[in-house]
Amino acid sequence: MTNPKNAPAKSQDKPPFIGDIDRSRPIGAQIYEAVRLNIILENLKPLEPINEAELAKWFGVSRTPVRDAYLRLIEDGLISTQNKVGTMVAPMNDARVREGIIIRRALEREVVKIICTGDKDLRALDKIIALQSVAVSHGDYIEFFRLDEEFHAEMANLAELPSAWRLAHSVKAHTDRARIVLTSNLPNRINIAFQEHLAIVDALVARDEELAQALVTKHINSAIEAVKDDA
Repeated sequence: MTNPKNAPAKSQDKPPFIGDIDRSRPIGAQIYEAVRLNIILENLKPLEPINEAELAKWFGVSRTPVRDAYLRLIEDGLISTQNKVGTMVAPMNDARVREGIIIRRALEREVVKIICTGDKDLRALDKIIALQSVAVSHGDYIEFFRLDEEFHAEMANLAELPSAWRLAHSVKAHTDRARIVLTSNLPNRINIAFQEHLAIVDALVARDEELAQALVTKHINSAIEAVKDDA
């Protein structure tokens, strides 16, 4: 029988939602994206401690790239550091959700307007939709939300507004957290976002500017009910 005193602490075991690091890519950015995504999906829950040394162990890296990721997550308002308490996942902030809705709504309405008035090939969006369909069928939340980031980034690229995506990305985590809270009791919550993506792509293919703007507004506004006052 194993002596409990000699058994490793459960918190030191690498969680299943923490993936492997690709050493050919910037490590700090990968840690940032992994932790950010798992805060959104509530695999890392509000007020849950996040230990820098433990994260470094999970990812098999030094503490330097972890610290870089920490700084970005603090700036995004996703983690917070308090004296005598340490670093933890920040609770969902109503003000940041409202701010995120307003910024994303303005930016993405303009993005779909530009796409609809142009003649860009939209097959890149079809490829992402196909991959999202697989993720939905497998119930793979992490892969779906990775592709969700890719979907919105590609729309910004098609509109030739990459800076708009960088701004939207910084606030998107808060609106996505709100969406997760709203749909937490639904058996296949990612399918809701997927169906909205399908409708948006159909409107873009039809170059229906009015419909595309209405759909992207609905897609983003779905987070409003998670906060007390409308944005």
